[in-house]
Formats: sequence, structure tokens, C-alpha cells
Amino acid sequence: MPQRIPAKVRDRRPCVETFAADMRLHLHRGRRFDLTVTDVDLVERTVDGIEAVTTSKVGLPLTDEQAQALGLAEDGYSIEGLVYDADHQLVKLPATLAYTGLPIRWLDPLGTPTVLGDDSAAYYRWRVREDATGLELSLIAHEARAVLEKQREVAARALDDYDAEAHLRILEVQLSEWQRVELVMRVSAADGYRPEDDPEVSEAELHDPFRQRD
Repeated sequence: MPQRIPAKVRDRRPCVETFAADMRLHLHRGRRFDLTVTDVDLVERTVDGIEAVTTSKVGLPLTDEQAQALGLAEDGYSIEGLVYDADHQLVKLPATLAYTGLPIRWLDPLGTPTVLGDDSAAYYRWRVREDATGLELSLIAHEARAVLEKQREVAARALDDYDAEAHLRILEVQLSEWQRVELVMRVSAADGYRPEDDPEVSEAELHDPFRQRD
């Protein structure tokens, strides 16, 4: 999903059945989630679908007898609340959310890998160089090892977690840049890292790639 939801989707008035899904849509901005497509509108270029989620909230309809016992004159009442186990921990129950009218262009086939954009990759490389500025070789090598360990930990979760997969793409870029800076320091034997002295860094790469556009 994009960070900015189109006005046609963002400003529509939700009905009772789709209210929860429309609210959750805002939480998905800039993220990926699994959607099972249930209907396609080729004219409007939209799809309907469901997302598998979990919830601890339940609603129990009251029978006529239960309503009368509570002093309620009419039927149609229900009790809503949360489900706890014997240890007073919330119980996660399977549920689904139904989405309607989502743009087809948002869809990717299941299993499509997360890709870090060129501008974002340039930013994270710049960020590493900023963090490395002034550090001696031993500290830079320490940072490279720390990012490598973090990459290994996140890689295990990235197999079934889109957020972890996106984080992994960032860590891959950061690790590569820390290792490159470490190699530059070993070759140069400098006392501390200076991006302006890095032979592989251009003048344009010395600045935040996003701020340059402001």
C-alpha cells in the first residue's frame, strides 16, 4: 500500500460491515499485507477481498429469555467483550476483515519480494557514512559485526513477516556499506573515517539524498 491513500478510498463513508477494515487500512499505509481477492471489477479497476486477522473481541446475542431476565423488554440485544483464558491472558481468535474497492494496482502476486528503492538505499548508505564519521577502524569493524548479527536475527523472521522483510532489505544495505567503509579504512590506515576522503564517494553522495530535493 502507498503512504497516501487515494481520496476515493480515504474519504468514502464506511458502512457498519466495512468500518473496521477501513480503519485498519490506515494502519497498513506504506506496508504490505496478505489479501485474498474475492471479486474483481475490471471497469473500476478495483478488487474486493478479505484479510485473515486475530481478535479477542466477541459478541454474544441474547436469547429472548435472557433479555427478559435482565429486564429488557425487546429482543435483539447482545453482549460484547473480550475473551480471557484461565491465566487472564487475552485469547486470540481467528477472524477476517472484508475490504471493498481497493485499486488493482496495489496488488502483487503472493511471494513477490520486498524491494528497497534506489533513493532509500542511497539514504541508508549516507546514514552509515554519517554514523561512521570520526570513528577509528576498530569501532567501524564492531559496527559492521553488530549489523551482521542483527541481519541474521531479522532474516529468520522475514520468512513470514512483511515488516521484518522490509527491515532486512535496509539491514542488507547498511551491512554492505559498513563493510565497504571498513575496507576503505584498512587500505587507507587513516586515524578516523571521513566521507570526504572516501575515494568511492562522490560529491553528491556527501549529502542527504532526500534533503537535496527540498
